[in-house]
Amino acid sequence: MKKKNMAMVLAGMMAVSAFSVNAFAEETVTEVSTEALTEAAYTLEEVELGDGKVVIYDFGTEKLHAYLTGDALGNVAYIVESDDALVGIELPSFTDGLENWKNYAESLGKEMNDIFLCDHVTGASYIEGMNVYGTQGAADSIESGSTYATTAGLYESFGDDFHGGDDIAKINTVVEGSVEVGGINFTLIDRGETYDLEIPSMNVVYTHMLGKTSHSIITSMEHADAMTASLEEYQSKGYDMILTSHGGPEGQDAVAEKISYVATVKELREANDTQEGFLAAMKAAFPEYTGENYLEMTAGSLYAAE
Repeated sequence: MKKKNMAMVLAGMMAVSAFSVNAFAEETVTEVSTEALTEAAYTLEEVELGDGKVVIYDFGTEKLHAYLTGDALGNVAYIVESDDALVGIELPSFTDGLENWKNYAESLGKEMNDIFLCDHVTGASYIEGMNVYGTQGAADSIESGSTYATTAGLYESFGDDFHGGDDIAKINTVVEGSVEVGGINFTLIDRGETYDLEIPSMNVVYTHMLGKTSHSIITSMEHADAMTASLEEYQSKGYDMILTSHGGPEGQDAVAEKISYVATVKELREANDTQEGFLAAMKAAFPEYTGENYLEMTAGSLYAAE
C-alpha cells in the first residue's frame, strides 16, 4: 500500500452535498448491534466470510445479506434476495472483499443480474453484464463528479488492490422513483449527487453513512440543515433499519443521536470564533466518538475562511 497524506486524497470532497461524502475511515465500525433496531419480522444469522462476515436478516419471502468486509475502509455491501433472484446494493472495494462477495453470491444459487450503485463503485469487472441502476445525478458524479474524484484518490493511495482506475463501475440504467428489480420493489430518493434507496417490504432504507457514535463530515451550515432534514425524514417514515455502507444496519436511535449531533455542531460553530476552539468543544461534547479525522475535516471546512 502506498502511503499518502489522506487529506490530499479527500481534498476534493469538502464541498459536496448531504450524504454524498465518501471518506477514508481511520476508525471504522463493523460490528452490527441489533439491540437498538426496531423489533421486526426477521430472524438473524451470521456467516464468517474472509476477514469479515455476512449478517443475514430473513424476512420470510425475502432476505437481506449485509457483508461487513472487515477491510481497511470498513466497507459494507448488501445483497437483497427474493424467491428467485439476487439484487446488489454497493460493492466491496478491495480484491479479497470482491472475491468473497462474488463467491458468496454464487453460493446462494440464484441469478444475480442487477445492482444499485451510488458511492462504492469499485470492481466493474466483477459485475460485467449486470444492470447497474442509479439516478442521473449519481451517474454523473461517478463519471466526473465527487464520487469519481474520491474513488480516484483512494486508488492512488491504495493501488491496484483497491478497484478504482480502469475498474470503476458505471451506472448503465438510469432510474428514478419506484422501480421493481428482481421481483422486489425499491424506491430511489434523489439527493443530488447521490440517492437513498428504500426497500418498502422490509421497511428499511439505504444511505451511505450515518454512524451513531462517529463524527460526521459537515461542510457548511446548509449541509448541516440538509442532513437534519434527511434524518427527520427517516424518523417520520419510521424505518426499522437504516443500512449504511460503513457501519452496517443501524436503528432509529442512531438517527436521533445524529440529529442531536448536527445541532451541536451548529451551536458550537456559532459559539467559537476559531477552528481550535471548535475542535476542543466538540471533543469535550463527544468524548467517546470515533472518526476524529471526520471532525477535523468538518472544522477545516467550516472555518475555511480563516
